Amino acid sequence: MRSFVWVLLVLFGLFAAVATAHFVVDYRAQITQRDTSELLNVELARRAIVDDIGAVTTDLTFLGRLLENLDFDAIGSGRRDPTIARIFTTFARQKGIYDQVRFLDQRGYEVVRVNLQGRDVVLVDDAALQDKSARYYVNKASGLAPGQVYLSPLDLNVEDGVIEVPLKPVLRFVTPVFDRAGQRRGLVILNYLGERLLRRFRGAAANIADHIEMVNGDGYWLSSPRVHEAWGFMLGREETYGDRFPASWRRIREGANGQFGNDDGLFTFATVRPSVEAAELLQTGQVPSTHGEVWKVIAHERPSEGIAAFAQFAARNATPYLGTSVLLVGLAYLLAAARVHRRAAEAERAYEHRFRRTLEDIGLVALMVDLQGRLVFCNRFLLDLTGWRRDEVIGSDWIDRFLPDDQRAAANELHRVLQQNGDYPAVREGEICTRDGERRLIAWNNTPTREAGGRLLGLTAIGEDITEQRIAENQVRQLSRAVEQSPASVVITDRQGCIEYVNPKFSAVTGYSFDEVRGKNPRMLKSGETPAAEYGEMWKALSEGGEWRGEFHNRRKDGSLYWEAAVISAVRDADGNTTHFLAVKEDITERKQLQQEIDERNLELARSRALAAMGRMASMLAHDLANPLSSVKMAVQILGRQAAGDEARELSEIGLEQVHYMEAIIADMLTYARPGELDCKWLDASKMLVGVAGTVHRRMTEYGVALDMQCAPGLPSFPGDPAKLRQLLSNLLMNALQATAVRAVGERYVSLQADLTETHAGRRLTIQVCDNGQGIDEQVRDRLFEPFFTTRSKGTGLGLAIVRQIADLHGADVALVAREPVGTCAVLTLPLTPPVSGSTHRGAAAAPEES
Repeated sequence: MRSFVWVLLVLFGLFAAVATAHFVVDYRAQITQRDTSELLNVELARRAIVDDIGAVTTDLTFLGRLLENLDFDAIGSGRRDPTIARIFTTFARQKGIYDQVRFLDQRGYEVVRVNLQGRDVVLVDDAALQDKSARYYVNKASGLAPGQVYLSPLDLNVEDGVIEVPLKPVLRFVTPVFDRAGQRRGLVILNYLGERLLRRFRGAAANIADHIEMVNGDGYWLSSPRVHEAWGFMLGREETYGDRFPASWRRIREGANGQFGNDDGLFTFATVRPSVEAAELLQTGQVPSTHGEVWKVIAHERPSEGIAAFAQFAARNATPYLGTSVLLVGLAYLLAAARVHRRAAEAERAYEHRFRRTLEDIGLVALMVDLQGRLVFCNRFLLDLTGWRRDEVIGSDWIDRFLPDDQRAAANELHRVLQQNGDYPAVREGEICTRDGERRLIAWNNTPTREAGGRLLGLTAIGEDITEQRIAENQVRQLSRAVEQSPASVVITDRQGCIEYVNPKFSAVTGYSFDEVRGKNPRMLKSGETPAAEYGEMWKALSEGGEWRGEFHNRRKDGSLYWEAAVISAVRDADGNTTHFLAVKEDITERKQLQQEIDERNLELARSRALAAMGRMASMLAHDLANPLSSVKMAVQILGRQAAGDEARELSEIGLEQVHYMEAIIADMLTYARPGELDCKWLDASKMLVGVAGTVHRRMTEYGVALDMQCAPGLPSFPGDPAKLRQLLSNLLMNALQATAVRAVGERYVSLQADLTETHAGRRLTIQVCDNGQGIDEQVRDRLFEPFFTTRSKGTGLGLAIVRQIADLHGADVALVAREPVGTCAVLTLPLTPPVSGSTHRGAAAAPEES
C-alpha cells in the first residue's frame, strides 16, 4: 500500500507538474494574443487620427494657395470680399466637415465667416463678424511664414466667452495668406469638427471601445468610454489620468509608444503629435516645433484574475486530464506539450487572420507587396474597385498590373529605395488603373512591413479613393468661372427664396449690385405685370422638384420694365432634399417689343383686309340679293297660303325656310362688315339674361333642349350696348343648341350662368354658356372666332366672329373651354366700367335698362 501511495504520489506529482506547465503556457498564450490585439487596435486608432489631420491640412493649404492668387487691392479693412465668400461657401458645402471657415485680416478681424448649421452652410452677415485678435490661436499664427500651418489644441468651442452647448469639440487649422507681392494679407482658419475626429478614432478601435481612451499632454481626457470624464479641463473637473495612475502616466508621458503592465493592469499607448503629422505633408520646417501639442492614445486592460483563469482552464481540460491520468501519465505529458505548441501556433495564425480580416473589412484600399514588388495580399475593396479577381492579381507584379505607364518609372524608383534603405514615403497620392483602363486617384498611407526580428519583408499600404473628391474640386473651380462669365443672369436662392448669389450679368440687367439684393427675395423685381397664376404654376413645379420655364415682366432699379425668359429648377443634396433654387434668365425685352409690333401690324392688316372685303361683299349682297329675295319671299308666302294640298304647303314652307336662311347670312355679313358704334347703357345683368333666354326659348323647346339659367344674387349693373350684347348671347346660345344635336332628345342640355369674378384687372362680370355636346377639338378651338371658319356643313362662319367683334367693342374677353365631363363652355368676361374707345357711347350714364 505504501508503495502504491508513493507511486500514486509520484504519478500525481507528474500529473500536477504537467497540468501546471500546461496552464502557464496556455495563460501566457492568451496574454500574448491579448497584448498583440491591443497594439494593433491602438495603432489603427492612431492612424485614423493621423489620416484626418492630413486631410484637413491638405484642404487648408489648398485654400491658402487658392487665395494667394486673388487680387487683394479691392479688399479693404473689415470689408467682405464676395469672391472669398463664394469660394468659402462652395468649399464648406462640398466638404461638410468644418464648423467654420474664416478669413481674418491682418488686425485679427473676421472678413468672411461661413458657418455649418446642421446640413446648411450659412454666410455670416457683416454685422455678426467678430474681432478675434485676442484669441490665442490668432496670436500663435501671427508670426507664421508662407506655407506654414498652426494647429490649435483640441478643445470645446467658445462663443462670446461661453462654452457652446451642446458641446462642440473643435480643432483649428490656421495658415497665413500672402498676396502675389509677398505681403501678408491675413489668416485662413478652418474650425474642424472634433467630434468627427473622435468618431473615427473610436470606430477604428471598435474592438476595444470599452477601454480605449485619448488624453492631451496634461492628462485630461479628450475621449473616454466614460463620457463624464471628457473635457474636464474646460468643465471644471480637475482629475487627470496622472491622478488616477501616477506611475503609469509618467511612463506614458515620457515614451512615444509601447506596452507595459503593472498592478493597475496592461497599458498600451501611442503618441500623436498633430503638428508633426501635418508637417509630413508639407516641406521640411513648415510647422514650428514649439507649436506642437501631444495626444496620447491609451488602451487600459484591467488586471486579470489568476483564479478565474485557472477555473476556465480546468473546465476546458478536466475530461482529457482525468482520462489520461488513469491510463498514461507519460503520454498525457507529451499530449499536453503538443497541445501547448498547437495552441501557440493557432494563436499566431488567429492573430494573422484577424489582422488580415481587419484589413479585409476596412472601407479603404489595403494591400501588401513583398520586396520584389509582388502582391501578396489585397482586400475586397481593391478588387471591387478595379474589377480584378483575387486569383488573377495575387503573386503578380503590383506596378505592372495596376499602375499607369506614365507612373511606373517613379514607382520603380521608390521601390528600389525601399529595397536598399527600407525607406518609403509615408503619404503620397497616385493613380491606379482598373481592369477596364479607368484611372482612379488614391491617397496612400504606407508602412514598411517588418518581421519580429526587424527584417524588412515588404510594404503595407492603405489608401482612400479620392477621385470624385478631386473631380468635385475641379468642377467647383470651373463652375465658378463659367457662372461669373455667363451672358445670362444667374440667381441662386435658399429654400425660402432669399438670394444667396447673383452673377455680374444680373447686376448689368437689373441695376442692382450683389450687396443690394443679398438676402432679399427676387419678388423685389416684380412689376405687377406678370399674372399671379404664372407664379402659382412656377412654385407648384418647383415644390414638386421639377423645372419651370416661362417669362417675367419685371422692373429694374431705375423703374423701367423689362422682359426676361427664365429657367428655374431645384438644387438637391445627396439625400434628394431641395436646398436651393437656381434661376438662369435672359433679357428678351427687345425681342418681345419687336414681336408685339409685328403681331399688332399683322392683326391690323388682316382686320383691315377682312373688313374691306366684307364691306364690298355686304354692299353687293344688299344691293343685288336683298330686293330679289324680298320678291321671292313674298311669292313663296302667297303660294303657301293658296296651296291646295299638304305636299304643296310643305314645299312652300321649305322654300320660305331657305329664304330666311339666306336673309340671315346677309344680315350676319352686314353686321360683321359694319359693326357700327356702341350705344352704351347701364344694364341689369339678370334682366338682360332673362330677356335673351326668352327669345331663344321657343327654339330650345322645338329642339328638345333643356335650358338651365343661374344668376348669382346681387349682380351689379354694367355698361354695354343692349342690342349688340343680346345678339352676342343669342349667337352663343344658338351655337350651344346646335352642338347638342348629337344627343338624343331628352338628354340635350344648355346652361346660362352669370357671376362676379376677381381677375388681375379687377372685378369682372362672367357669363358662361355651356352645352353637353361632343365638344370641340383643341386644334380648331381658337380658330372658331376667325371670320368664315366653320366646322358645320351649313353656316357662314361669322357667328362667333361677330361674338368676338362685339366683345372687343366692349373691352371684354371671350373664350371657348372644355366642359367636364363632356361638352363646351363659352366664357364671356365683361368689365364693370365703360369701355374706352373712339366711339360715342350714348346713354352710358343713364339708369339701368329694363331688359
